Amino acid sequence: MNNKWEPLNPEKDVVHFHQETFENLPRTQIVFQLLREVKKFWSKHCTSSGSKVFDEGFECYVLIPNQQWRTGKIRVRLEFCPDEAEIEENQENNGLDINQERSPLDDLRQQLKEGEN
Repeated sequence: MNNKWEPLNPEKDVVHFHQETFENLPRTQIVFQLLREVKKFWSKHCTSSGSKVFDEGFECYVLIPNQQWRTGKIRVRLEFCPDEAEIEENQENNGLDINQERSPLDDLRQQLKEGEN
């Protein structure tokens, strides 16, 4: 892993686990479904309310290196960290026509370009 975490969009992104991660839950879920299940688990097994942890947040102080203490709130979100191999592969092919599939829109783009000239 490369430790470059990306926030997940709860309404659009889909997660698929390689193995069963949560008992009695499907391995493939939209992120909001997974968050809902994690909130249920949290409220069942932890003393703090799930809405505080995932939505409203907890009042706190945060100290970031080379900055002053700041007051605010902290909450839990789901993030994704892609494997390095994926990132390197995408960088190698970035901007090259090698091994890229043709889009059904390529013909339309070409026609529009020709029409502009």
